[in-house]
Amino acid sequence: MKDRWKKFKEKFWPPRKDQLLIFILVGLLLAVIAIPVDERAKEEIRNSGLSETVMEDPTVSMDYESRMEQKLEELLGSVEGVGNVRVMLTFEGTGERKVEKDTSVTADSQQEETVYEEYGSSERTPYVTSETNPQVEGVLVIAQGGGNSRIQKEIIEAAQALFGIEAHKIKIMKMEGTK
Repeated sequence: MKDRWKKFKEKFWPPRKDQLLIFILVGLLLAVIAIPVDERAKEEIRNSGLSETVMEDPTVSMDYESRMEQKLEELLGSVEGVGNVRVMLTFEGTGERKVEKDTSVTADSQQEETVYEEYGSSERTPYVTSETNPQVEGVLVIAQGGGNSRIQKEIIEAAQALFGIEAHKIKIMKMEGTK
């Protein structure tokens, strides 16, 4: 056993420059791995894709959906023969916003940072380059004139023109209490 230790000591002690450099690099690597990363840094790393998309706030999406239903009710209600009308729209997804990114490229790496709009001294929001609204997936119309086939055809054509959906995704029904 003493012979093995003596041979090992003769071979590796004192360490050569290249061995010393390897020991130092391994030590630095272990130190970097052991350093904790805060949650904000993890989130920035997760969101560092080429074109970041931020899902739209559900309350904003609901507001958009309600406004679209109200507009369609107003438009159809002003068409001759339709009469009183109620509308329900179903949507696919919630829409999304694309956020502007600044990209800095060096010889060996590429970094991206989100561009922010600043309001006053403490309020910042990401700069949105484009926004898409949720897509209409289905339309339900309950109208006083819903029993008339000509009115049904006009409502279907209007919904197709406005939302670009197929006729089988549009349902027109006659309102209760109408003759």
